[in-house]
Amino acid sequence: PATSPSTEMTPTEPEDDTQYEGEASSYYIDVVYAQQIERYYTAISQQWEVGDYYEHEMSPMVVSYYDGKALDNVGFTFMDLDGDGIWELIIGAIKNAEQDPLVFEIWTLKNDEPVMVAQSGSRNRYYLQYAEEDNLWSVANEAENGAANRAVYYLQLIEGEFEVMQGIVFDAAANEKAPWFMAYDLDWDVSNDTPIDEDTANAVMEAARNNYIAAEYIPYSQYK
Repeated sequence: PATSPSTEMTPTEPEDDTQYEGEASSYYIDVVYAQQIERYYTAISQQWEVGDYYEHEMSPMVVSYYDGKALDNVGFTFMDLDGDGIWELIIGAIKNAEQDPLVFEIWTLKNDEPVMVAQSGSRNRYYLQYAEEDNLWSVANEAENGAANRAVYYLQLIEGEFEVMQGIVFDAAANEKAPWFMAYDLDWDVSNDTPIDEDTANAVMEAARNNYIAAEYIPYSQYK
C-alpha cells in the first residue's frame, strides 16, 4: 500500500463558536463526530468482545487489534474524500497498516448530522485509495458471499453516497468456466455485467491494491 499523501483540506469551519475559531480539527473531534470517536475509545479501553461490537452496531474487526497497547493500534483521522469542504471521519487500523490498511468505519455529514457510509466486517472490508495521477480519493470494498462468490468494488463518495466506479466480481455459480465479470453496480447479479478473463481481473485488482492508503491516524492513546 502507498503512504498517505499530504493533501490540502479545507474543512467547514465551526459557526458561531468562538471556542473553536481557527481549530477545525478540534471542533470535529469534540463536537461534530464526538460520539462516533468516543464509542471506539470506550470499546478498546474495555476490550469488548465481538458480541458487544455487534450489539452496538460497530465493526467487530477491532478485536483483532488488542495485542500489546490496544489504544496504539487503532486511530482516527479526517479527510475530505469528495472535495466538498466537509471532513469525513475515518476510523482505522494503525497496527500492521503497511500490509493491511483496514478501515473500520467511514462517516460523513448529511444535513449536518453524522451518517455512517462504510463499516468493515469479516466478509466486507474497506480500504482507502488515492490515485496520485488523478488526485482522486476513493474506497475499495472487498466483499464475499462465500468461496464461489466474491467481489471488489471501487467506490467514490459523491454528495454523501458511495457510487460504483468499477467492480470485479467472481461468480463460479453463474459460470464455472468463466467466473470473472466487470460490474458497475452493487447488485451481485452478473447477468447484466461484462464477462472478462482472469488476467484482466487480476490486473485491475493489483493496480487498485497499489493505491491502497495507510492513513496517518491519531492513535486512540493520544485521544485522552
